[in-house]
Amino acid sequence: MGRRLLLSCVNTRVSLIGFDLEQGKPFWYCPATVLRACGACYSEDALWIASDCIVTRLDHQGMQSVNLPGPHENYLHSIKSVGHGLLGLADTGNSRLLLFDGKRFPLSYSPLEAMKDLPLDAMHLNDFLPMEDGFLVSTFSHQPFSHWKQTSFAWQKAGLGCLFHLRHVSGRTFARVAASGLNCPHSLQSYDGAVFCCSSSEGDFLRLDRQKGLFAERTRVHVTDTHFLRGALRYEDGWLLGGSSPRHLENGGGMQLYHLHDDGRIETFQVGGPGEIYDILPWQDFLPDICDMLLQAPEKNRSAEDPPLCQLPEMYR
Repeated sequence: MGRRLLLSCVNTRVSLIGFDLEQGKPFWYCPATVLRACGACYSEDALWIASDCIVTRLDHQGMQSVNLPGPHENYLHSIKSVGHGLLGLADTGNSRLLLFDGKRFPLSYSPLEAMKDLPLDAMHLNDFLPMEDGFLVSTFSHQPFSHWKQTSFAWQKAGLGCLFHLRHVSGRTFARVAASGLNCPHSLQSYDGAVFCCSSSEGDFLRLDRQKGLFAERTRVHVTDTHFLRGALRYEDGWLLGGSSPRHLENGGGMQLYHLHDDGRIETFQVGGPGEIYDILPWQDFLPDICDMLLQAPEKNRSAEDPPLCQLPEMYR
């Protein structure tokens, strides 16, 4: 893997950032006025972006967007290639995982499928991993919390987060709690026969080992006291992890990258000002074509505070 990365950012003035680890600084960015982003992935020499109610494919030919079905606003979070020409989409607003073939949504999985009048963003289902017999999904709450959304109810730190193992049998979703007691689980990754994830509100990175269908915590590394930890990429001898700043403004600072080495060492890279990193991807050779294409894209709702679209430097082509 090279020393260049693509960062996908949500709720941030810039949606995409090209970052050079060797130089320790960004070299390209795309403002949110051109393209809004949350989750990001690669598939078929294309960059796919999930945001709000839209999934967008970007390649050298341009941008193609598809709107998702309801009933609620989708609040799209993670997007990943799951094989067989399919993408998975964490439809957070409707508490489900949608499979997408590029045009249609042939299948969905939901832990709350049998619940009537499912509320908006009932359990904050935000990420997933394919398994040999279904999917593992991460949620913030094991019971719908929409009726309790009050500033006095600290659901973000209450340890209500769960991982669900979802299977599809005879047209129905079967859900099993595979892990519980987690605080804001994000960024599920599979490596070395285990599942890794961020405990975002605690700033911890966890390894979970599977035993008889359940996932038990094996190791926990405390990475940061100053950032909401989200975004994970296996990198060289460790992990690259994203640090989002707006949720911990009392500690100051902006977006950061953490390189957690397998020996426990942690390197820190300053990314930029206040913002939220969602996904971390390796930089791909076809991205310069996408950067050039975005230069021609129209902007929406631009204000004086928004940065202009950055042109990719020649040295990164």
